[in-house]
Amino acid sequence: MARRNSKRPGLFKNDKTVSSSMKNVGNAFVQKTLDAGVKAANDQKDKNVKVVRKPKYLEVTEKRLNSLGVIDLKPFFARSSHRKTRKGGGWYLRVPIQLRKKNMSRRMYDQLRTTNISPDEQRTVISDYLYDRRRVSDSTMLNYQPVSYNVTKKKIGSRKHAYVAFRTVSDKSPASSWIINRDKVSTSDTSKTFVRNVNRLMKWKMKNGWE
Repeated sequence: MARRNSKRPGLFKNDKTVSSSMKNVGNAFVQKTLDAGVKAANDQKDKNVKVVRKPKYLEVTEKRLNSLGVIDLKPFFARSSHRKTRKGGGWYLRVPIQLRKKNMSRRMYDQLRTTNISPDEQRTVISDYLYDRRRVSDSTMLNYQPVSYNVTKKKIGSRKHAYVAFRTVSDKSPASSWIINRDKVSTSDTSKTFVRNVNRLMKWKMKNGWE
């Protein structure tokens, strides 16, 4: 009786193929487990609350943002012990931002330095030059147009003054208003694909939450 040639399944052709195939099986199992977990969470939670799992490529994008030092400070303020709550819900926090000469443009420093606050100990100055050195990102979703130009000039010695910009952050603050190092997201330093994914990540967060 003639012996039939048996064809070895592709899965077992070599060790590399076996390893790759098992890895794919494992990844598929993990994804199904996570999907099942999200479904179970949705079944248990309030009908008005829905758990949405962040896509893998957005998780990768977020990790890269963190490694670049592009960080949203708003979630940290939200957990601050100094935050205050509003009647009817919500929270807010007043943040003092110290302004130093080395971080000011020349015309801003000249304006603040020559503003006479006597006989007061402090006075609020409106400076159109406050954001002279502000940098922007190629990701439009990371950028933010400031609405306050107030700077407090305070006397701290016979001939010395301190400059502080008081800003309020709250649960209603725009998504991009407290992001630092946003300028590190650029097509020249990263890639057009990464910039697009950052925009998608910001849209996802605004729709599904920051956690």
